[in-house]
Amino acid sequence: MPIIRGTLIRGYAADVRRRLAERLTDAVAATLHAPLDAITVVFEEVDADSYMRGRTPRSPGAALRPAGDIVLEFLRLMEARDLDGARRHLSPDFEMVFPGPTNGTRMTRLEDLVAFSAPRYRFVRKTVDSVNESHSGTTTTVFVSGTLHGEQPDGTPFADVRFIDRFEVEAEKIRRQEVWNDLATALRPAT
Repeated sequence: MPIIRGTLIRGYAADVRRRLAERLTDAVAATLHAPLDAITVVFEEVDADSYMRGRTPRSPGAALRPAGDIVLEFLRLMEARDLDGARRHLSPDFEMVFPGPTNGTRMTRLEDLVAFSAPRYRFVRKTVDSVNESHSGTTTTVFVSGTLHGEQPDGTPFADVRFIDRFEVEAEKIRRQEVWNDLATALRPAT
């Protein structure tokens, strides 16, 4: 029955404390053979003037936005073709890998993705079924899965095409996106 205790400077929002407690619980459950309901996380909050490190009083650090929220906002902006808005979520070393020959088609600019997509479909939308996060150091890996629907260049609709996207997010910026989907099969001409 593990008990995890932590000290926080007073001032973090309830949702931030909840996310932190959930992640600590998940880390314990992934490391020890302990059921979730046997893992206890307790935070003691102290006033900023009661917390000092190196003879200097400290203030609460900024909480990061949930990586899954950042990814979903990026996907929404991409569907709307708001490339400038979407670009604000990308790190300078951003790379994306889409299905294609020789281990995928690699791109670093959103404009290249739009050009890559033009002969494949007029538009595509995602119905998201799940968003899952995995944490390692300062990087959060976000997996988004669901189905695609849209329209081919000739106006023919397509729907219920499976997809999974894998994102790496660090410091609230997307560093990498990898895409897997069944679109090539769905858009294949009827024989």
